[in-house]
Amino acid sequence: MAYSIQQQELPPKAIIYIFFALGLAALTYAIILQKLLIAAIIIALPFASIIFVYGIQSPRLIFLVYVTVDYYLTAIMRYSRKEGLSVILDVLLVSLILAILLYAARKNKSIHFPNAVNILTVSYIVWILFVFIQFLNPRNNNPDIIMVLRGWVLSMPMLYIVASLLLDKPKTLRNALIVLGIFTATAFIKLLIQKYWWFDAAETEWLRTGSWQTHLLKSGIRYFSIFSDAGNFGSHMGMIAIVYSIISFNTSNRILRIFYISIAVMGILGLFMSGTRGAIVVPMGGLVLYCLISKNFKLISISACVGVSLFAFFAFTNIGDNNALIRRMRSAFKPTEDASFNVRIENQKRIAIFLESYPLGTGIGGRIMREVKENGKIVEKATPPDSFYVDIWMQTGFWGLSLYIAINVIILLRCCYIIMFCIKNEKLKNILAALLCGVFGMWLNGYVGRGMTMHPSGLVIICSIAFILNGVYIDKQINKKSLVNNK
Repeated sequence: MAYSIQQQELPPKAIIYIFFALGLAALTYAIILQKLLIAAIIIALPFASIIFVYGIQSPRLIFLVYVTVDYYLTAIMRYSRKEGLSVILDVLLVSLILAILLYAARKNKSIHFPNAVNILTVSYIVWILFVFIQFLNPRNNNPDIIMVLRGWVLSMPMLYIVASLLLDKPKTLRNALIVLGIFTATAFIKLLIQKYWWFDAAETEWLRTGSWQTHLLKSGIRYFSIFSDAGNFGSHMGMIAIVYSIISFNTSNRILRIFYISIAVMGILGLFMSGTRGAIVVPMGGLVLYCLISKNFKLISISACVGVSLFAFFAFTNIGDNNALIRRMRSAFKPTEDASFNVRIENQKRIAIFLESYPLGTGIGGRIMREVKENGKIVEKATPPDSFYVDIWMQTGFWGLSLYIAINVIILLRCCYIIMFCIKNEKLKNILAALLCGVFGMWLNGYVGRGMTMHPSGLVIICSIAFILNGVYIDKQINKKSLVNNK
C-alpha cells in the first residue's frame, strides 16, 4: 500500500508550484545577469501557453495575436533595441498551424480546407520553384541567403495558407475591418505625438543613425509613426484611406459609417504628413480600379470626378503651395524636376548595365556594389534599388521580375472576376472591392517604394486577398443566413 502511494503522480497544484518556482529562479538569474531578452521570454511563456490552449479551441485567437505582433513589430524592435525579433512571428505561425490541425481533428468540418487551394497559394508555388532555380545563378553567394529564403520559401506560403483557411466568415471580415481601424487609430495618435511633442528617445536615436537625412528635410519633416520609415507609413496610410473611404460610402450602420470615415480621414492625413510623394499613387490607383470594377454608375461618376479633381489639383494648380506637405506631394506629379527621382533613374541605369552581363541578376539577397567618394576616401557601397520591383529585377533579372508581375496580374484578374461576377450580396461586393483597390494601389506603389512587403502592409495585403478569394464562400454563408431569417 505504501509503495502504491509513493507511485502516485504529483497533484496538479504541486506541478504548477514547481514550474512557478523554476520560472521564478530562471527569471531572477536572467535579471541578475541583465539578460533582459531571456527575462522577457520567461515572463511571456505563461501567457503564450494560455493563448495556445485557447487557440486550439479557436485558432483565430492566435491569428489575432499574430496580426497584432506583426503590426507593432517595428515599434517593438525600435524600443527594445533588439534586431531579429521577427522570429516571434515564426513561432506564432508554427503554433497557428498546430492549433489549426488540432482544432480540425476535434471538429471535422469547422476548418474548410479546400479554401487553402486558390490562385494565391498555387501561383506562389511557381514563384518558389523559380527561387530554387536561382541556386543555379553563379552570382548567388549572398551570406544572408538563408534568412531571405526563410521568408520567401517558409513564412510566406505558410501565411498564405493560414490566411486562406481562417479568413472565410462574414463576422471575421467585419471584425478584421474594426481591428485594422483600431490599429490605424493608434498609429495616427503616435503620428500626432511626433508632430506636437516631438520624437522620443528611441526615435531620436534611430534618426541619428542616418535616417535624419531622409526624414528631417528643408521642405518639412517626414513623420513615420510606429512604422519602419515614412515611405512605408505613407503608402500604408494611402491604402487605409482608399479602403475605408469606399467602405464608408457603402455602410448603412451609422456608428460603423462614422468609424470608417474617421479612419479614412486619418489615412489621408497620415499620407500627407508622411511626406511620401510616391504614396499618392495608392489611393489614386485604387480609385481608378474601383471605377473599372464597380457596376454602380453613381459611384463610378463620383469616383471619377474625385480622381480627376485630385489629379488636376496637384498637376495643374499651385493652390496650397505655401503648405510644405502639399508642395512636397505636388512634386510627385512633376517627377523630372525632382532630384530624388533623377537619382532613382541613374541607379536603375546602373542596374540595367549590370544585368546585361548577368541576366539572372545578383542572386537571392544580392547587391550591386559601386565605388563612391566619401570623406575623401573611395569606399564600396551597394547601389540602392529604391523600390520593391527594382529590387526583384536586380536580384532575379528580367525573367524573375516578369514572372512576379505576371503572378500579381493573374491574382488581380481572378479577384476582379470574383467581385464582378460571383458575389451576389452588394455590401460584401463593395467591401471586397475596397480591399482589392487598396491592394492594387500598394502594388502600383511597388515601383517607387517597398511598403507592399514590409510590416504591416504585407500582412494586410495577404489578408485582403484571402478575404476576396474566399468571397464566394462568405457570400454563401450570408445568403444562407438571410434565407433562414426570412423563413
